[in-house]
Amino acid sequence: MQKISRGLIVLWAGMLLAVSSCASQQPLVTIGPSKAETVVAVKASDFKFEPNNIKAYKGGVIVFEIENISGSEHNFTVSDPKGQTVQSVSLPSKKTVKLSVSLSEAGTYEFYCDKPFHSGFGMKGRLVVVEEP
Repeated sequence: MQKISRGLIVLWAGMLLAVSSCASQQPLVTIGPSKAETVVAVKASDFKFEPNNIKAYKGGVIVFEIENISGSEHNFTVSDPKGQTVQSVSLPSKKTVKLSVSLSEAGTYEFYCDKPFHSGFGMKGRLVVVEEP
């Protein structure tokens, strides 16, 4: 019985490592500098947001237009540089939802799916907000 349990643990750990390695950061997408609203199209699939690495400028507003292309419901949650939730919205399967975020402070904003295990499997990204050049 003990051998089976250890084998399952090793198998589970291997699968977790394989899936999480697929969640690498994508090329940087830079928005702005602009104080106007900027629309960023995001695709939500089964454990990935695309793009997941965005740079924008303080003072702007980003309107995320999130298309859930998967067969499962997801969520898009944004937290500010202090880790406080700024916005959160449900993403029904095969639907597109808009979410507006004001970039009032510089720093790294995180976005992720708050469903159990989804962000751990790679359904997350970052929005780095910098001062204007």
